Amino acid sequence: MSDAVKQLEAQLEQIKKGLFLMGPDRYRALSTHETDDLIVELQKVTESALTTLNNLK
Repeated sequence: MSDAVKQLEAQLEQIKKGLFLMGPDRYRALSTHETDDLIVELQKVTESALTTLNNLK
């Protein structure tokens, strides 16, 4: 498996974890500040994943 594919896989796992933390199965509710920080982090990871995907094309 190429490094780009491994990187994309790791990025998707980060997104999956972040969505879990905001979802109904979470362990505790996130504060507004935590949610805002997580959204910003997920936006960055998503942009990075899209860049990685474009590099694979």
